[in-house]
Amino acid sequence: MLSTRETKLKIRSINNTKQITKAMEMVSASKMRKSQLVALNSRPYCQIALEMLGKLSEHTDYNLHPLLKKKPVQEKIALLIITSDKGLCGGLNANVLKQAQKFLAGRKADIIAVGKKGRDFFARRKFNIAAEFTGIGDSVNIKQTSPIAELLIKYYEEGKYDLIVAVYANFLSTLKQEAVIRQVLPISIEGIKEILTGIVPERGRYAELAQDKKNKEANLYKYRYEYLYEPSPESVLNVLLPNLLHVQVYHMVLEANASEHSARMVAMKNATESAQKLIEELTLSFNKVRQSAITKEISEITAGAEALQQ
Repeated sequence: MLSTRETKLKIRSINNTKQITKAMEMVSASKMRKSQLVALNSRPYCQIALEMLGKLSEHTDYNLHPLLKKKPVQEKIALLIITSDKGLCGGLNANVLKQAQKFLAGRKADIIAVGKKGRDFFARRKFNIAAEFTGIGDSVNIKQTSPIAELLIKYYEEGKYDLIVAVYANFLSTLKQEAVIRQVLPISIEGIKEILTGIVPERGRYAELAQDKKNKEANLYKYRYEYLYEPSPESVLNVLLPNLLHVQVYHMVLEANASEHSARMVAMKNATESAQKLIEELTLSFNKVRQSAITKEISEITAGAEALQQ
């Protein structure tokens, strides 16, 4: 059993750790809300772009665009793996990497890593790291993710890869993040719609926006708009599709960031509660030891007093 002095030092040390984990929990909560708000603010662009893309299909064969054209043989595959640079976020990165391994089972693929955890994981397993992006930071803007999208477009147009797939953590709620696989190239309209739907969380501060989205979509199909394309629908398509891919990659990184901060907030909350519980147990143990010592001293004093009286 620890002495009273050792117990007091241990309680003090755990209390200091508790203060750190509590501060990290609050910081992560703030970053999570900011990441989700940024993603939601970008939603209107995606909605209008998808509407225009549907309209363009009436004026041009957009399947002939290189970013939309599916290649018959998909042997050359690249996996865009989005993880965090830091740890202390529970099993978030482990779940993303597990999902990536399931996709890679029986396949040969190069890795395009966003985040140190994914890069280090696949580097240790001797995968070819075609490109890596680290240190993007917490407050992500589209300029920071644009190099990723530009590299993906370059690789696909040059024919280096027939298929590019992304694995990342999708933010569903504060307590729930889901590792998902999304096709990035060739561009899939359904895939963009899935990402667009996933921007609104299932629960929390922004969950009520899901109903607003349904109402807007109902109005979108209720009224028909006509567009004038200058100089031509093909020229608009050439600008629209790369921009859509940029936004798609941007949203995936934002979702991964929100998931990271959420998972870290929950992990730090659990650590804080565990520290508090341990402090209470040590305090109880300390009080028992001190009470035992006091009882022993009183017994010795009483025995000495009785011996003097005799």
